[in-house]
Amino acid sequence: MAGQKRALEDNSSRNVKKSKLAKDRLTDVPEKPVQLISNPMNEEVDFPRGGGTSLTAAEVKAIQAEATQEANEELFAAPGKSQKKKSRSDAKSKASVTPRKDVLRIEHLNYKRIVPGMKLLGQIASIQPLALIISLPNQLMGHVPITQVTSQLTSRLESMHEQDEPSDTESVDDEESDSQTEVPDLFQLFHTGQYVRAIVTNVHASGSTDVSAIGKLRDEAAKASRRIELSLVPKTVNSGVLKTDLKPGFTLSAAVQSVEDHGYILDIGVQGSSGFLSFKEAKKGGSDGSKLHVGQLLDVAVVKMSSNERICTLSVDPRGIQSSSITEVSNVTSVLPGTLGQALITAISPSGINLQILGFFDATADEFNVPANPAKAFKIGQKVKARILYEIAGSSPPKFSVSLLDHIVNLKEKLSTDDVSENAPIHLAYPIGTILDAVTVKRIEPERGLIVEVQPHLDGFIHISHTSDGHVPTLSPSSGPWRLNTIHRARVIGYHPLDGLLQLSLRPSILDQKFLQAGDIQVGDVLKGTVKRLTDSALFVSISCNADGIIWPNHYADIPLKHPSKRFKAGGSIKCRVLAVDPQRMRVQLTAKKTLIESTLPVLTSIEEAKVGMITDAVVYRVVDKGLIVQFYNDLKAFVPSREASEYSSKLKDMFVAGRVVKVRILTVSLNPPRVVASIRQVSSSKAAKVTDTSDVTTTAVAEGVVAVHKTVAVSSPRLSHAREPIPSKALASIRSSPLPKVKAVPAQMQSTPRSPIPKQAAPLKVEGFSWFSGDGDARSDAESGEASSDDEGSEEDESSKRKKRRKKKEIEQDLTADMHSKLPESNADFERFLLGSPNSSYLWVQYMSFLLQLSEIDKARETGRRAIQTISFREEGERLNVWIALLNVENVYGTDESLEAVFKDAARHNDSKTVHLRLAAILDQSEKHEATEDQYKRTCKKFGYSSKVWTLFCEYYLRRQNLEEARKLLPRSLQSLEKRKHLKTISKFAQLEYKLGDAERGKTIFEGIVDSHPKRWDLWSIYMDMEAGQGDIQSIRNIFNRVFAIKMTSHKAKSFFKKWLELERKIGDEEGASAVKQKAVEWTQKAASDSQ
Repeated sequence: MAGQKRALEDNSSRNVKKSKLAKDRLTDVPEKPVQLISNPMNEEVDFPRGGGTSLTAAEVKAIQAEATQEANEELFAAPGKSQKKKSRSDAKSKASVTPRKDVLRIEHLNYKRIVPGMKLLGQIASIQPLALIISLPNQLMGHVPITQVTSQLTSRLESMHEQDEPSDTESVDDEESDSQTEVPDLFQLFHTGQYVRAIVTNVHASGSTDVSAIGKLRDEAAKASRRIELSLVPKTVNSGVLKTDLKPGFTLSAAVQSVEDHGYILDIGVQGSSGFLSFKEAKKGGSDGSKLHVGQLLDVAVVKMSSNERICTLSVDPRGIQSSSITEVSNVTSVLPGTLGQALITAISPSGINLQILGFFDATADEFNVPANPAKAFKIGQKVKARILYEIAGSSPPKFSVSLLDHIVNLKEKLSTDDVSENAPIHLAYPIGTILDAVTVKRIEPERGLIVEVQPHLDGFIHISHTSDGHVPTLSPSSGPWRLNTIHRARVIGYHPLDGLLQLSLRPSILDQKFLQAGDIQVGDVLKGTVKRLTDSALFVSISCNADGIIWPNHYADIPLKHPSKRFKAGGSIKCRVLAVDPQRMRVQLTAKKTLIESTLPVLTSIEEAKVGMITDAVVYRVVDKGLIVQFYNDLKAFVPSREASEYSSKLKDMFVAGRVVKVRILTVSLNPPRVVASIRQVSSSKAAKVTDTSDVTTTAVAEGVVAVHKTVAVSSPRLSHAREPIPSKALASIRSSPLPKVKAVPAQMQSTPRSPIPKQAAPLKVEGFSWFSGDGDARSDAESGEASSDDEGSEEDESSKRKKRRKKKEIEQDLTADMHSKLPESNADFERFLLGSPNSSYLWVQYMSFLLQLSEIDKARETGRRAIQTISFREEGERLNVWIALLNVENVYGTDESLEAVFKDAARHNDSKTVHLRLAAILDQSEKHEATEDQYKRTCKKFGYSSKVWTLFCEYYLRRQNLEEARKLLPRSLQSLEKRKHLKTISKFAQLEYKLGDAERGKTIFEGIVDSHPKRWDLWSIYMDMEAGQGDIQSIRNIFNRVFAIKMTSHKAKSFFKKWLELERKIGDEEGASAVKQKAVEWTQKAASDSQ
């Protein structure tokens, strides 16, 4: 390096000798001339040397001009010059030019080299509601907030925020006011693939960076959090452009400032000058000129300048802008990114090309901006068209980075050239998530990543962090799994439009992911995500590495949550369902309502899918005067008229609240205009169904007939066709050993018919003076049944008097019982009337609570449960326990951890404490709250360690969760807590659980230990045989039976064992084995007889 640097100093000093400078200044001269900026090893930005120069500005300028002139003479010498001079200095010129080409350093753009104030050419990669994502050179991305697009757009946003009425806008005519008062979205102002000029405003971390981490973790966190903030405001981007530079063909950015009679006034950011764009010229931009918005950013070319230099006529014709180029500028600050100019190739190296552009500026094009397979190979001295990307910061004199890629030179999007998607944009031909089965490594940057070939004219870039799920410190071209020419399976995770590169990943975790972006997610899918953060306005959920979802407060749960922070913790898992997806804006709306997640009804996502008669789920969106507005998936809405919302005359606002889940039936569908009308009432009335089998009767269906609850209390439920169930009744009761009251349907032949004697088995029940009947016909009173036999008892006068009395009695009964025989309970009053007849029925109380929960009356449901406990007789312990379990389920689904604990403690005080403990554990297990379930079992075992049942249930829970290690630790712990008389029973239970849920061999080992130590326990031998029979190993069963019959036993016990053996041989054995069993039975009998003699 020292020798190389000395040679440059010598060459430079010969150039400087022509000047009239003093000799003592010659040693400082090489620090400043243009040629020396090509020295890659003495870059002042990266390796500051300090010191300065004693030359004045005039002297430096003179030296620079001389050096430039000499360089031009050497590089661009005319062929007509003397051949003698050329041949004489041929070797010398080669020796001098070659180092100059080799030493010109080609650098990539990175975060360290980007500084505020730097201007760059970029291409819009994606558009967000409040920002633009810009693709920058060398696979970088920039962020443009909506407030940094144009100053006019920012002013409109501020006025929209401050002013309540849009009529204050006075800058436009009345006919234009409607379109101007509404601030356009960024989606209306820009399109993906559009080229823009930008200036860096800041490079900082977006979010928190973990500075406490060390080494690799800290570096990754800092790299991941870096963000480049840009501005597109013409005043800042075009700063430095002078009026004299606004010549025909000069291109720059401009913003629509106002709309005039014949065109638009544009803000070009040049002091003292404005731009004018006629409506006719505006139409050449590819859109209707009348639809340009105030504040819209345009790429324009200068057509002409007025004589007073105040008005510049502009054009937005894309063809003119693409071909516009300049040959000279008055000032280096006038060179904007995106400028097209002629360039001369001065050197070619593996890392890129050195050029001279606009006459005397040095420029470089790195390997990412040079065509990989050009039609004609580049040569030194060749003139090419190049477009400026940015000015390299810290270079003096200025040095630029340019691109020779066809799509950048022509300001177009790069297109795919494969047969399947020919001439399609790359991001459409290879959308995010596409799996590429074979990509070939063609170039390796050891500390940056891999460049791979996807197709002949399309490359991809794989960052070093995406080569593997583990940490990869460096890449080697000749060794390792990612060496040159190796083939890999990759997945598209992004796209760099400006470089024309696909962003790929080789990570196995990304290759196995179901989706990578919002567009891959289907509406209606049930997903599991991770809570990112909870704010006052929404809950943000991460559903993959590149996709996030949002849950609005009315979708946190089936009921409004007063304290959502207690339910949603950062980092916790959450099960949700996709409500709506907006791929363009990358928005995914989710719901955490359990009713919608568990629903099996069809998902309605568009009006085209709506069919008359379809029943589906909907959420109340708003209550209006004439009905309800309900919302389906994908923001599809329908109207429910008041008459179709409910059968009751009460106010809709009292019955329905926003966010409530309802089932609706589609009544009418109109596509033009789009309108859907639905009904809630028709869904509820269509649920009627008869139940004729006892096995089909649950808490959701009640049979027509006499209903028997438990063994002692009998209550008739007159023809309930359906019940309301906001949460599953199974979960509401959650009763194992003591199920809900069984409902028995009376056989058809036992039902009473009019004018026929009532069978004794179906005699009317008299409860508190009321007579309730069952049957298909109308209810008959005692008067009617007596009327059939009154023909033989007395005169007609007696008959009439009896009728009057009984008719009066009948009227009283009808007033008290109303229409309970024909109408199912659909209101609070209906349930209260039913409870008058059977106040001790937990079945009716639980149904009442379920009815209230459907109406979102959570507090009333709780109050009803408490009232049931006070009303039910203290002798009915089972009925009271049923209500307590229902209360526990209500708190588990709708309450908080504190309220559930309070109800649990009350239930444990008023009922058998061990039963309540185990029931709560079962409830939590059914709700898939595994951590809480485990804690509850541990608490139960600690308090009731003397109970074998508690330990076996805890073991069963662990085994069902496949937690075998913890389950097997319970056996020795249980034996320490249990009485000795319970040891054998507990060990047997654990062995049975191993057979059913764990390892059968381990269960067999435990049973072998039991029967060896207790050979006379025939019940344990029998259980052992049953467990082995479940495994289907007949030989093992035969061995067990042979061992059993070797033990002395009574003939009665032997007979039972032989019978069991014979059944198993016939079931899982063969006829030969059955014959052998019979033979062994005869032999055993003969032996027993001989022994007795």
